[in-house]
Amino acid sequence: MVFPIGGSPAGPEGAANPQTGAIGAGDFAAQLAELERVSKEAQANSIVMRRITTELSSEKKVADERVS
Repeated sequence: MVFPIGGSPAGPEGAANPQTGAIGAGDFAAQLAELERVSKEAQANSIVMRRITTELSSEKKVADERVS
């Protein structure tokens, strides 16, 4: 779950820590975990796209050689 900048499900008032002034340390951890998950998913998609691009490039080279 991703929250708007400065926001949290608790609302703008949040649950401030009186000692540090930090709002929603749990929210930060959840956002960090979501970022890691999305990053890994994007990396996996990138690997798939590179493999497909390489295969298509190879097929195009073969087709170009046949035409020449």
